[in-house]
Amino acid sequence: MRTFRIVLVLACVGTSQVVSASPLELYGFGSRSSAMAGAGVATCTSFDCVFLNPGRLARQRRKTLSAGYSYGDLNLTINEKKSNSENTQATTFGVVVPLKLGASLADRVTLGLGMMVPRNAIARARSPEVGTPSFALLDSRSEIVGIQLALGYAWNEHVGFGVGVLVSGTLAGRILVDVDGAGRFITRSEQELKSNFTPVLGASLESSDKVGAVARRRYGISVRGAAEAGYDIQIDNNLAAHLPLSLPQLLVVGAPQYDPASIILEFGYQATPELGLEFQLDYKRWSAFPLPTENPIERGDDLAGADFHDTVVPRMAVEWLSGPVGAQFALRAGYSFIYSPAPEMTGQASLLDNHRHVGSAGLGISWPEASHGLRIEMWVQEHRLLDRNHEKTDPASELGIIRSEGNIHIGGMSVGVDL
Repeated sequence: MRTFRIVLVLACVGTSQVVSASPLELYGFGSRSSAMAGAGVATCTSFDCVFLNPGRLARQRRKTLSAGYSYGDLNLTINEKKSNSENTQATTFGVVVPLKLGASLADRVTLGLGMMVPRNAIARARSPEVGTPSFALLDSRSEIVGIQLALGYAWNEHVGFGVGVLVSGTLAGRILVDVDGAGRFITRSEQELKSNFTPVLGASLESSDKVGAVARRRYGISVRGAAEAGYDIQIDNNLAAHLPLSLPQLLVVGAPQYDPASIILEFGYQATPELGLEFQLDYKRWSAFPLPTENPIERGDDLAGADFHDTVVPRMAVEWLSGPVGAQFALRAGYSFIYSPAPEMTGQASLLDNHRHVGSAGLGISWPEASHGLRIEMWVQEHRLLDRNHEKTDPASELGIIRSEGNIHIGGMSVGVDL
């Protein structure tokens, strides 16, 4: 009976319908960017450039080591009942290392590494049954380690280029259900975590005129491929050779975590030595949002697609720098409006998503002139979902009108040191 329960559970996973976005996609990477609602493509200078814009990495000429922690509280409701959304916790690590190369590459190349590690699991995915209303992009139902590596090259003092890769994983394997010589049910399984590689390209441009030590105008562009983390498990059986019954081959295939391909343009303007402004447009190709899962029965009918559409997300941010000699204080704030890519859920699928207002703020203090420069940064975000109704027109659905609403509170801190 245990074997049949295992097969049944896996089959249920295979017919689930949730694909959530990663914390990188939802909240940003690095304390500075998160405090500015995801801005920083034109102005980042630390390990967060591996995600935001590898073209900015070469501006960092000191070895740095950073570590951070974030915690998010998801208060999401469906028809006035709290959803099963889990709070999110993660630890981040980052390293920046300027490479000591000779000749024309001297002081031009910098290597960056970033990691985001969920608190509860290395790789986990849980999803509800088909048609069960759930927040498609906000549910914290998938957890997987994300590793990012990037290389930045300074063409000259104004122009930089960079290339990076985001590494995620897919759990692949095979499970065989059989009967041994004593008539007992047995299972044999093989699983492995396969790596998925997502390219990240970036470029930066700074104007020649300065405001203090900072270029008055800074431009950045970042291009990221789509990133998926999922599972691909084949379940076979030899029961027909021993019993008057058999089970068909089952395919448990899905992508519980999906971040769309994106193109990000940003302009940073240094109004005064203390005040910097940033404006960003982020195009996201949600139209390539994958089928939540495939039919677990081989040669079975395909499940209905999500039919998401592309979006453009605007962001704006401000940073104020001040402080006594030897120390620097930073006050940061940002705002973005996240357009939902999900259409109204009128059919069988109930992949809910809402437009969101995102406000953020942060505080940092650093001692950049010290022999081992120290940085301490904190940030918070508030995501306010606009209320949304989904009226079911599918005769087979008994859900009627589905109302989704809620908010997300998340915050974190990080510590960095120059080596």
